[in-house]
Amino acid sequence: MPRSAIREYEPPEECPSCGAPLGGREGCQLAFDQLSARAWTDGGFAAVHNLVVDLYALQHVEAYCETAKSYAAHLLGLCCAVEHNADPNLHRAIARWLDSRVRLVRPPTLEFRGSMTIADIASTNDPDVYRKWVLEWAENVWDAYRSQQEVARQNLVQVLVSVRGRDIDSA
Repeated sequence: MPRSAIREYEPPEECPSCGAPLGGREGCQLAFDQLSARAWTDGGFAAVHNLVVDLYALQHVEAYCETAKSYAAHLLGLCCAVEHNADPNLHRAIARWLDSRVRLVRPPTLEFRGSMTIADIASTNDPDVYRKWVLEWAENVWDAYRSQQEVARQNLVQVLVSVRGRDIDSA
């Protein structure tokens, strides 16, 4: 075979936001959209979908975290998942708190947002493996957001104070 007919291997283009080698930003978004669709049809994948949304958003802040409230929603969602075992009552309380007239300042966008990406979780069809990988991804991203963890924790205290006097289950 003539040398000119041999093509050099070129790895897929990386996503400019998270670095996933899935064919640029469009390929990365497609992987997220496919996992989102799967969550609608497979309960095993749906169980961690809110966390996947938070992780994806925090690695694609330019598209999903433009406002202080959207940034806080995803950062607090991640904090809730990692430090509070994804407590659904706390997650609902976060949403109610963010729907109130809370004033927030958007933290600066981090350059490094974790070494794991959606590419690391997208290849399995096993819901148990998927959940395990999503939780590893969450720890990885939470560690990358180390400089903003205290802000998230302080905001969670405000969330809990806002529901004091009401049962958090009704929040």
